[in-house]
Amino acid sequence: MTGAMQKRIDSYIKGIRDTIVEAEHNHDIWWIYRSRDTRLKFIDVMERYVAFFETSKHAHFVAMIIALYRLYESRRDTISLPHLLKLLDSDHSLSDDARNRVQELIQEAKPIWIKIGILRSEAFAHLSNERDIEESSKKADLKYRHFKDLIELSKRIINVITHDYARSRHAFNLSAEFDTKALLMDLSTLWNQKNEKK
Repeated sequence: MTGAMQKRIDSYIKGIRDTIVEAEHNHDIWWIYRSRDTRLKFIDVMERYVAFFETSKHAHFVAMIIALYRLYESRRDTISLPHLLKLLDSDHSLSDDARNRVQELIQEAKPIWIKIGILRSEAFAHLSNERDIEESSKKADLKYRHFKDLIELSKRIINVITHDYARSRHAFNLSAEFDTKALLMDLSTLWNQKNEKK
């Protein structure tokens, strides 16, 4: 393998890892805003700053959709898991076992990615003139678990690749959950203190 090829492969791996983290962090924040468990705990502060939190919830959802779509993008001029696999195939850098496992996982991810693609293409990256956002959402038929499943499948795929290619794995142990809850708690505390002074 040439130094240029190794640099290119490493760049693809880093880009994909960063995109998985981006998708997961946006998922974490979006779900904290949306989940009954946390929403009920912070409803007062979220209603106090309703325009901010509704916009933020939407922004994190769209950012998650875009990142998840990007991971499996099929355009030739993009960095994605399928293109990383092609790059590794051209250099014979993966064992047959690893390649087969990655292909199985990509096939498992593909139906979810197609659903993500419908929502991304018809409601967020473009607006369909055939369906409104609600109809596109129904067509996509995405459930909460699909987002988490695609994130987890993507982690497994990149870790199979990096373990076989470079004998390394990425822990994916960072989360936006703690910081988001801490921010909401701080806002809630400040809001309560402000109300007590009145």
